[in-house]
Formats: sequence, structure tokens, C-alpha cells
Amino acid sequence: MGSIESSVHAGSFQHTLSVGSADSSQIRESVSLKTRTLRLAKGEKQQRIPAWLRYSRTWAVVATVLTIVIASVWRFVLDDEEERQFFRDSVQEIADRYAQDIKRQGVTSLSSLQALAAMIKFDDSNFTVHNFDGIAGSLIKAYKGISNLQLAPFGTVRYIHPLVDAKMDNRAALGYAQLLDPARREGALNTIRSKGIQAVGPLTLLQGGIAVIGRCSIFTRFAPKFLPTESFTKAGVTYHSNCSTPETQLLNCYFPGPLESDGVPTHFWGFATVLTLTSDLVAPVELQRLQEGAHRIGGLSQFDYQLSAEVPHASLADVNGVFAHSFRAGPGWIPEDPVTAYVDLPHFGIKWVLKVEPVDGWPRMSASFWFHLCVFLPLTGLLGLGMGVCIISDIRRKALQVEKLEEYKKDVISSDIIMSVSNVDLLQFPMCLMPVDQFMDLRRLIPHEIARDLNKLRFVDDSKTLAHLRDEEGILFFSHQWAGFFHPDEENVQYNTMLATCDELKRKEARFQWIWVDYFSIPQAAVVQQQHAINSLLAYASHCSIFVAVAPTCEHSDLASELNVHTYSVRAWCRLEQLGYLMASVHEHTPSAYLNTGQGLTPLWGAEGVVTEATSLDVMGGNFTCCARHHPDGKKCDKQKIVGVMLGIFWQLLQIRRDCPPDATRSIELLRLIEGKLGRYFPSTTMYSTGEGNQNENIDLFASVMPIFLELFKQDSDASVDDKLMVPRLSRVTEDDL
Repeated sequence: MGSIESSVHAGSFQHTLSVGSADSSQIRESVSLKTRTLRLAKGEKQQRIPAWLRYSRTWAVVATVLTIVIASVWRFVLDDEEERQFFRDSVQEIADRYAQDIKRQGVTSLSSLQALAAMIKFDDSNFTVHNFDGIAGSLIKAYKGISNLQLAPFGTVRYIHPLVDAKMDNRAALGYAQLLDPARREGALNTIRSKGIQAVGPLTLLQGGIAVIGRCSIFTRFAPKFLPTESFTKAGVTYHSNCSTPETQLLNCYFPGPLESDGVPTHFWGFATVLTLTSDLVAPVELQRLQEGAHRIGGLSQFDYQLSAEVPHASLADVNGVFAHSFRAGPGWIPEDPVTAYVDLPHFGIKWVLKVEPVDGWPRMSASFWFHLCVFLPLTGLLGLGMGVCIISDIRRKALQVEKLEEYKKDVISSDIIMSVSNVDLLQFPMCLMPVDQFMDLRRLIPHEIARDLNKLRFVDDSKTLAHLRDEEGILFFSHQWAGFFHPDEENVQYNTMLATCDELKRKEARFQWIWVDYFSIPQAAVVQQQHAINSLLAYASHCSIFVAVAPTCEHSDLASELNVHTYSVRAWCRLEQLGYLMASVHEHTPSAYLNTGQGLTPLWGAEGVVTEATSLDVMGGNFTCCARHHPDGKKCDKQKIVGVMLGIFWQLLQIRRDCPPDATRSIELLRLIEGKLGRYFPSTTMYSTGEGNQNENIDLFASVMPIFLELFKQDSDASVDDKLMVPRLSRVTEDDL
């Protein structure tokens, strides 16, 4: 996309210059005509005015020439102004992009607290505390831009990672009681009251350096009801908390939290704190590229920049809140006319200002100003005859640029289609499986990251091993709907149904030793890895030996709405999982696919008249949580993420019908369903809503892709056998086949 956008901008810029050249030709012709007219009038002062000068048509021509001259000069000035404005807008766009990168990194760094808090919230054995150094190291490595993470049980700092490094020595912070220090107590209490994350900074640290500090209050059902009695000494003064009597306990030592979904009360456990030096925070963004000449806009390549807090912390008042800058743009730098971009994180109370300005200032005129003024304007008359040729040549050149751009876009889309089709069975992320005995001992579903850290998952990243596991040991794939935005099964209703399913399958002597469930088999925190796993969903389904849709009646913990087999049948992700197994078992007469609504196993397709092959195909017509939540933070719609997967399935069905294998009957029936309602299964566009002031946008899904897709398939069908696209089939490939 970046390449396409660059081509478009470049084309528009060249078009502007060419129009300026054509208008300059008009100026030269007009000035020449006007000069000749004045010369004749001056040389014949003593003569009678020639008859042709008395014709109205002559003066009409003169008026036209004057009009062209004035219009050409005005156009010349306007073009120069627009070109300079284009430079400024381009610099503004670069500044905005850096501001967004800083904002994204800030959110990512502070979000590490949510991950750490979530671990402690569900940790009844202090595993997180005992393994804090390892967990904190993993979070720092994964989230980046973090200098250290701290845990403060009951408000007193007990754990810091790293404790000492090349940048800071944090040993003096150990034992610091935030609820006892009068200077920090009110801020700590505000964090407890907010029951969320609060950030402060940038500020100057006592141990040196400038940092942003984020603090999150943690409430858990495993914390004691009252804080313990503690003491803390600072500057020779000792402060105490008395939590030994009922009166003092309720007054100073009792901080209840929100009730759990099952009604169990929670209490204050302590704080999780992230400290990030501003140098670490902005390091991934690489602001120094502005002054190193990484961005070239016209004749501008080096830029001064200054990043500061809009409302500086008291510790940075002497430097005007500046905490990152180029070599020249220190705290005393006063820019003449900078572009300004804002890093706004209102949820964390952060608003920073990024100012960017060319090192040598903005050009007072464009680079081509004197060239146009000294060359084009005097030669307008001589180049008048070539005006038409220049305009036509410019139009032709622009048309060729547009044609090349469209061809480039088509090539990009074609490459994406071929990649999607060729990689339909590719494991872009390992298939994560849990042994059935460990699954049945979980007591509740746990996220991927916790299951991974507890060594409960087996990561399999090659098809040969998966084929062996499926054929020799058996893999059970559970498909289910999430009963909450942040946890799929708070009440354990679906998990208990999964356990009952395992028991019933064992009674039926079904062979399975491995379990796949999305919550612990797909990364939940790492967005890129999560997308790779989603792209591999069809491959996962093709390697499972048993597919079970779990759809008991339960309640959504966030929406308070009932979930059942009907709501399961319209869930888009559930349909995609069904479709993956359907494509993998399309050549089998009796696929091992079942539905369990809490009443035992029944065949999946056609069960209760709800789940059919037609509904499994209609993934795009299913319900997506991202659409129901109006795409918070402007996130990409999940429908866009699975376009390539759906194209891979369509190509495979078309290929099966074209090649007509003996077992193609069922595939052809599926293809007949799709082609009968192509717009339904592959909609051209979808409505993207952000929920902010009812802002809706119609975004492309298959409108620009489908014509190219069908053309590619036709070309592939006409090609020789050796030149045809090698597309794997999602079928029961055995270990011997591999």
C-alpha cells in the first residue's frame, strides 16, 4: 500500500509541474504578442492608425492576449504557492506519522501492565510473583519501549526487573511504601480509586534520566481483606500504618475492588508499575531519522524536531517540558513556523507536542520559481505554437502514469491472490495442541500465553508431524462462541460441555489424545502472531480428526444476552472453523463432525435444522464481534483479514470442478451454492462503523479483487499442465503422502 500511495503522490506532483509548463507557454506567447503590438504603436506615432487596428476583432485579440497573460501570471504564482504548500503538507504528514508511532508505542508499553495485572488476578499460587523476573523480561522484550517493571504488593515495592542495568540502579526503590509516603500517598490512592491505569510524566527521576511512569491497581479474589501493618522510613522520618484494630482497618487499610462475574468480592492486592525512559520509549520510533536525511521532500531532507509535554511536569519546567529533540532543537530552540503533531493518550492523561521544521527553514519560493520567471515567461511567444503539443504530451504522459499505476495495483492484487491461494494450507503459525489429560485438569479455559508459560502446549509446525498425530493419536478440534469480550467462558459452561464431549467420545472409543481450542491455541496478546494463526485456521482444521461444535445455552458476560446453538450458527469465526473442516473432509462420506448443545453429540451439518453447509459457507454473512463493537480504536475489520482465506477456498472448489477428480460430487455441490449467490458469499463491500458520531464508511472487500481473481483462474485454466498454479488441497493428507 505504501508503494501505491507513493506512486499516486508522485504522479499528482508531476502533473502539477506539467500544467505549469503549459501555462508558461501561454505566458511566453502572450508577452511576445503584446511586445510586438506596443513596438508597432511606438514606431508609428506620427502615422495614422492603420485600419486593421480599428477593427474590433483586433482589439478582441489584444484583450484575449492580455487576459491570457494575466491568467498565466496568476496561474504561475498560484502554482508556486501550491507547490510550497505541498511541501509543508508532506512534512505535516511525516510528523503525524511519527506522532502516531509514538502514541502506538506508548499504548503498547502501558498495556504491559494489563497483561501483568491479568496474570496476578487469576494467580492463586503466587506463580507470577515467584517467576517475576522471567515474566517481566518476556513482557519487556515483547512490548518494547520499557525500562523496567515493578510489583508493589500492598503498595510497597518488592520486585523490580531489571533491578540494575547500564542505565539505572533501582535498588533504592525496593521497600518504598507508596501508601505511607505523604508525598505520594494521594496519587497512589487515586490509582486505587480509578481501578485502572494512571500515567505521569515525562518527569525527572531522582536516579537520573527522564521517564514516564504508569501505575495499575490490581484487585483479586485471593488478596486479604485488609492491608497488613507496615512501616516506612524516608529522610530519617518513619511512617506507620496501623491495621491491627477494626477501626483503623476500615479507615486506612480496606480497599474493596469490583465483584467478580461469579459474585466473589475482590480486594486490593497492590500495584504493577511500568517505568520507561523517554529514550527507550521513542527509540523504536527512530525520531533521529528526521535529522539524518531519511525523508526527502523536494529540496528538503533534514529537519529539526522537538518533543515536549503540553503541560510540563514541575521537574521539567526549566526545560519547557522538552524530553526529546534533534541536535539543534534543544529546550531553548524557538522554531519560526513549525508543523505540529500531537501525541494524545487521554485515557492515560498524556498529551505531548511534536514540532518539526526544516533545518534551513521553509523555502520562501519553490525550487522552480526562478527557472519559470527567468526562462519560461520571456519565451512564452516563441513556445506558443508548441502549447498544444505540450498539453497533449502532458495528458498522454499522465494517462500512461495512471495506466502504469493501475497495472501496478493489479499486479499487487494478483500477487496477493496467488499467495493466498498457494498458502491456503500453510502453517503460518504452529498448531498449538494440549494433551487431553491436561485439558481435563484445567478447571477453566486459560489464554494461550499462560498455557504456553505453564508448558501445557505442544507447538507443531510441520505437516508431517501433524499427519502422524492425527492418524496415530487423534486431534480433537473444539469450535465455540465466546461468552465475553475478554474471556470466552467465565462461567465454565462451555468448558464443562467440552469435558462431557471428551467423556462421550471416549465411551464411543474415539481416538484422540490432543485438544485444540482457540483461546489457548491462538495467541491472544501478540496481534501479528494472532493474525498468522488466523491465517492458518483452515490448515488447523484440515489436520484434526474430530470436529465438535460446542454450543450450550449460556449468558454473555458483557452483553447479558443468551447464547445458544442459534447464536453459534451465526458467529462468523465459528462458520470459518466449520468451513475449514468441511473443506478438509469434503471427500469423506461420513465426516467426524458433531454438535453438542449440552444434550450429547449429534451430527453437525443439518443438526437441529440450524447448522448447514450453506450457513458454513456464508462466513462473510456471519456476525463479527469487531463490527458489533464498532471497531474500537479504529482497528481493522476482521472481514478484511479473512479475504485471502476465502479466496483460497473458492479457488480450490473451482479447481476441483475443473480437474473433475472422482470424489468431486460434494465439492461441486458447494460450488453451485456459491455461484448461485456469489454476492452473498463474497460481498463487494462492507459497512465499517467506528461508533463515533455514527461515522460509517463503505470499505472494499471483494469488489476490486474478484474480477482479477476470476481472470487469474481463467488464465490458469488455459495454461499448460506444467504452467498451472500448484494449489494444495485441504484434504486428509496422510503421513505417507507427505
